[in-house]
Amino acid sequence: MRRTELDLCRITACLGVILSHATADGFHMEPIWTWRFWILCLVSTVVRATIPQFFMISGTLLLERATMDPWKTLKKRTGHLWGLFLFWSLAYALLRAATGAFDSFYDFISAVVVGQYHLWFLPAMALVYLFMPVVHAAIHGNRMDPRYLLFLFLFLGIFIANFNLTPDTSLLLYRITLNFSLDYLPHLGYAVWGWWLARRQMPRQTLWLAPLIFTATLIAATQANFWYSSYKAEADGWLFNFFSLPNFLMGTSAWCFFLALRGRSFPHAKTVTAIADCTLGVYLLHPMVLNVLKRLGLVVRPEHVLGDTALRYVLLVALTFPAVWVLRRIPGIRKLLA
Repeated sequence: MRRTELDLCRITACLGVILSHATADGFHMEPIWTWRFWILCLVSTVVRATIPQFFMISGTLLLERATMDPWKTLKKRTGHLWGLFLFWSLAYALLRAATGAFDSFYDFISAVVVGQYHLWFLPAMALVYLFMPVVHAAIHGNRMDPRYLLFLFLFLGIFIANFNLTPDTSLLLYRITLNFSLDYLPHLGYAVWGWWLARRQMPRQTLWLAPLIFTATLIAATQANFWYSSYKAEADGWLFNFFSLPNFLMGTSAWCFFLALRGRSFPHAKTVTAIADCTLGVYLLHPMVLNVLKRLGLVVRPEHVLGDTALRYVLLVALTFPAVWVLRRIPGIRKLLA
């Protein structure tokens, strides 16, 4: 059964990610002593709390299940995410190759291995899914298949680690190992945190208390980022890290707000579900649409930073969601967007 409150959370998080990429140029372009930079700093700060939402949603939906087959999870979730990464990384690399961005075939392969800037999310989520059966067995008191634990050890501890044990370390092999980096593993904490909070009954006052905490934290974090940028004399997201205390508080308060909506009647639940089903596709596709807009001349101009940024964002949303909705109905393409 679909949970509309989680679909709303997923849509909001997706809109936040698009906003972060739409505002990136303006944030680094606007002089740091202007009020416009403070606005851009606020927007750039608020959207950093959206990424943890995706992990909390996944953790809630998977960890609340009574059983979990580790091998099916490995195949259907981790394997699927890696397939998406390879396909979309190749697609973005081919687009760059068409513009003459690479000097050699080696550079092209390296770009495929590294992936487009936003595709880091897929290896990160894949690693979370890789360890999800272990966490599920622990919190539900189930017996963990020791073969799966050995698989994790042999794959991550032996096979992947040996990519960097060559006499003359290859940059390409090193970049491959980064996609399996355990630096992504702390996101698993957000998955467990989201599940743990979802098991609680959120009191009625959460609907006003959560936004209050979110707003207060946002203003404080924005001012801190603004101060640090002024101190360095250049735009700098001091507290943009997904695990900074402000992002943890904003992400948690936003999550609790949506959890407090559980059990409510949503008059347009089917529409919300349809839009939520497009979010992964929108995430994968929107940098491509942003690149098209840039080639059409829609760039952020120094004299119209806020207006150009807002226009790019509106166009990104207006173009990408309908495009994904249509593409998902074409046989064979749906799996590449979900």
